[in-house]
Amino acid sequence: MGKLLLGAYLLLFFLLDSIAAVLVRPFVEGSLAEDRRHDGRRVFNLESYGAIGDGVSDDTKAFLHAWKAACSVESAILRVTSNKTFLIRPKTFEGPCKPNLSLRVDGTLIAPEDPRQWKTANSWLRFTNQKNFTLGGQGTLQARGRRWWETSCSSVNHKRICKNLPTAVCFEESKHIKVKGVKIVNSPHFHLHFLHCNYVNVISVRIKAPSHSPQTDGIHLEHTMHARIKDSVIGVGDDCISVGHGSYNVTIVGLTCGPGHGISVGSLGKGNSGAQVHTIMVHGARINGTNNGLRIKTWQGGYGWARNIIFRNIEMIDVSNPIVIDQYYCDSPEPCPNRTSAVEISDIIFKDIVGTSRTDVAVRLVCSSHVPCKRILLSSISLKPSHGGRIASSYCHNAHGQTEGAVDPPSCLS
Repeated sequence: MGKLLLGAYLLLFFLLDSIAAVLVRPFVEGSLAEDRRHDGRRVFNLESYGAIGDGVSDDTKAFLHAWKAACSVESAILRVTSNKTFLIRPKTFEGPCKPNLSLRVDGTLIAPEDPRQWKTANSWLRFTNQKNFTLGGQGTLQARGRRWWETSCSSVNHKRICKNLPTAVCFEESKHIKVKGVKIVNSPHFHLHFLHCNYVNVISVRIKAPSHSPQTDGIHLEHTMHARIKDSVIGVGDDCISVGHGSYNVTIVGLTCGPGHGISVGSLGKGNSGAQVHTIMVHGARINGTNNGLRIKTWQGGYGWARNIIFRNIEMIDVSNPIVIDQYYCDSPEPCPNRTSAVEISDIIFKDIVGTSRTDVAVRLVCSSHVPCKRILLSSISLKPSHGGRIASSYCHNAHGQTEGAVDPPSCLS
């Protein structure tokens, strides 16, 4: 009888132990934060740190805890689960982290809708001092900028310039950065901003905002070198891509752009400042329904140079101002004063560009009287009016260079 009771107790003990193991396992896994492994890499899920993912609950604290844990592990993956929405307040994610950290967004991250909840933040998701970092996935980063646009100076008063609008995603002082596959929508200001970065690779991103949204550039580069943007689709309220001061060795391949203001180098030299931009290649773009196509823009009074810039194999569809160089750029409610100094523009190639222009002047090259543009090449260009009955033309002012092959409208270079 004693042996039977002992056996029953042992059986009950093992059953209770098994049940306890099943119940406790999720909490143990959450505390260890190692939910699974993927290709030998540790994967950290936000839910393991208390995130709800209902789009209403504030999941910022859970996200920060998960980030801290993943940041300390080499080749970690911080995963935003698909079919869930996580509300994250504006935060800075500082490095350095262990190498090869990935933030994989398969679900949705959303920013606070009320601008007051952003407080003084100049970015929603700001990554600093990162190295060998990847932001990827098939999910969405929703910056919810609508209320910013509705109350911004551009929307309320067109004579004022917007200031202090925050960026959606910003990388600063970082190198070997990859952004792949994600969708970024409705930023209050720039959608994806690289500042003082080196070796940047952007692949197949999708960026979207309404055409009326002010200053919502898709991708902005500043003091950024060795960058490649490939096979991306961008439609916003400002430049699809803008290349700013201190950037060089930038390649843009396979871009689909529109709506927006096209692809821009600049603006450069604002506030009598210096600028240095060189070795920029735009190849294989499709630009549809934008306010500008390919543009280099500088302010009067600046100094420095923009050179070795190639725009090649571009298709324009109903684009206003398809080809523009503007050394008198003035994004100001008041007329800009005349200045004698200017950012020097030279060694610029526009080649294999076809399509249609919404305006009569399809090529407009307006350069400084004191610092003219030089060594401009127009090669194999065919730009027709979007609507019949008109003839497209070119206009040049102090623009010097040469023509190669068939150029329509006829070149005005001297």
